[in-house]
Amino acid sequence: MECEFIEYQDGEHGCGVIGKVINVIADKSVIKYGKIDISLVGAIAFDPYTRRIKT
Repeated sequence: MECEFIEYQDGEHGCGVIGKVINVIADKSVIKYGKIDISLVGAIAFDPYTRRIKT
């Protein structure tokens, strides 16, 4: 994903970055029916509130 930076937020519960997605590129192996199938991507995200890594 290519994103455009919009805003940096720093608050009582942590910090965050707000952006706008301007371009998406995906390998053919994760595309089904003309759309990205997120279950095939193997993406990883960190949840700062539970401090857990989600796959």
